[in-house]
Amino acid sequence: MTPELRERARSLTLRYVVASTVILLASGFLGLVLRSSQAGYGRVGDNAWYAMMTAHGLGAFLGWAGFAVMGFAWWIFAELDIPLRRVGSALAGLTWWLMVVGVAGVLVTTLGMHFAGSWVFLYPLPFYSASQWSETATALFAASVLLVGLSIVTWCLAVLDTVIGPALHAVSPRILNRLGVALGFGYVWPKRYATNPEPVPYAVIPLTVIAIDMIIATLPLAALLVEMIVQAITPSVTVDPLLAKNILWWFGHPVVYLLLFPAAAIYYYLVPRLAGRELVAGNVIAIAWTIAVIANVLVWAHHVYIDYPQGSVQADINVAMQPTTFALVIPSALSLYSLGFTIYRSDFRWNAAGTALFLGLVSWLLAGLSGIVNATIAFDKVVHNTLWIVGHFHHMALLNIGLLIFGAIYAFLPDLTGKPLWSEALAKWHVWLTFLFGTLNSALWLVQGLEGAPRRFAVLPGRYEGLAKAAVPVVAVLGLAQVLFVVNMVQTLRGAGRVSVEERRARRPVAAAEAAFTLVALGFAALLGVVGFVVGRESVSKQTTTVIASAPTTAAAVKPGGPGDPVAGKTVFASAGCSACHTLAAAGATGMVGPNLDQRKPVYAVVIDRVTHGKRAMPSFAGQLSEEQIKDVAAFVSGAAGSR
Repeated sequence: MTPELRERARSLTLRYVVASTVILLASGFLGLVLRSSQAGYGRVGDNAWYAMMTAHGLGAFLGWAGFAVMGFAWWIFAELDIPLRRVGSALAGLTWWLMVVGVAGVLVTTLGMHFAGSWVFLYPLPFYSASQWSETATALFAASVLLVGLSIVTWCLAVLDTVIGPALHAVSPRILNRLGVALGFGYVWPKRYATNPEPVPYAVIPLTVIAIDMIIATLPLAALLVEMIVQAITPSVTVDPLLAKNILWWFGHPVVYLLLFPAAAIYYYLVPRLAGRELVAGNVIAIAWTIAVIANVLVWAHHVYIDYPQGSVQADINVAMQPTTFALVIPSALSLYSLGFTIYRSDFRWNAAGTALFLGLVSWLLAGLSGIVNATIAFDKVVHNTLWIVGHFHHMALLNIGLLIFGAIYAFLPDLTGKPLWSEALAKWHVWLTFLFGTLNSALWLVQGLEGAPRRFAVLPGRYEGLAKAAVPVVAVLGLAQVLFVVNMVQTLRGAGRVSVEERRARRPVAAAEAAFTLVALGFAALLGVVGFVVGRESVSKQTTTVIASAPTTAAAVKPGGPGDPVAGKTVFASAGCSACHTLAAAGATGMVGPNLDQRKPVYAVVIDRVTHGKRAMPSFAGQLSEEQIKDVAAFVSGAAGSR
């Protein structure tokens, strides 16, 4: 490793870390707005909420977590004395540009052009906008995601170009043999995949595995995205929705491991360094990665476990995914065992980096346990499409991967910048606050999910708002913890860590005064925001009350009954999907999301009003049902519920 090559790796890593951190701050702010709005504090419009959700999901998942661990791969290679070659270096630089431009495109199309097709953009949802966004927005969003996908492919090619080079000391010159060495096959077949003088470093193995898997997973998605761009221009061009959904999740699950596998590489490198000993049982985990390289791209269908009826081909595929998914537990379980016992009874350094890594491992275990629930069909039937999934996902991405990223930054930043960390104490505060309040935040989601709270709802049904409101201060503290992180990073980059202890002590009174002034200013601004929100909400509430009071929509003001055919209305009730949300014995409906119609007994005029205009989580059906159909379903519901 020449000084020039090491400098190239340092520069690349720093660019990735800075860009991903900026994306974290933007995505995190959107997450705070989403959580507050869902709890009823500073409610944003429904389409704005879904647009923010789309931007937050893609930004935080790939733009921050994925981008950061992808960048740290270059520094891990440099630390292991494995240089980026000319082609790999060019591809690594191209990856940065593709990711940054792609994420920028996602932000523009969602926040600027109102695209709100969900961050997983389930086909054909992006083409049914209810006039909320244009076909142009759909095409540009698909093109932006395509750029992000291409950045993943170029990163994978750069990793593969690096690991098949001479730095791993493979005895055989053949490319496939060198690839086998990088996959750790030498621990299983030492003669066939021989190296000289040392075996492949453990951190190289998961990077090679994910590089192969993500190329396999991303190329079909790229084809689907191209089709979506063409369809936005020429609507007659379509694709089978079931095929599209399988393609999406063919990519969608391996991309989770784009976060986890490079994170494992960082754990494999940093934990032994902080513990001052070799990785315990390293040979065993090397063997386990052989399972991962195969199973990782064959588990996509567990995301559609209950979408299709028993007896269908899709249902058979889904059932086959359950044991395949469980097989992926093996590399994670063995990694946790190995890393845990590397720390156990060692001289582990409990600085900010070590603390973050350890708490990241704890979060890996906890998130894995809730993930096993998702992977079990019998359990998934209960938690599918509830906030349980959101809790599990944030636990995995924000805490397991997030704490690993923070730990890597605290460990590597002095080498990357040539400047010492400004404050270890502030870093530990950041790590512990992130772990404690991030865990509590996910726990609240898990509880809401067990109670049946649906995910991807801008407005939750009323009975779930209590825990949603309780989560807002938790998320606020979680956000403030990241302010500590930013302050520490800015001060480190400024070189403030070079100040002597005596000089720092002399500056403390001034620094304390500045900090107090800043906190007072922020508190005052927050207070004004709360006052403005309350005043605005009250004024809107009064306007709403005035409008409603002028309309005879209550049982006391409206005489039950009205025109419409209840027989035809029963058919409309079924075809419009009312059964999915409401309980109504006459329709054989047992939905639990909306009000129980047998208990509420709504009168005819109330049903007309709700179906026409919507309320809370219930959307308006005015654009889907004709005036006659609305009268028919109102006649059926008001009569069947016993209110006529």
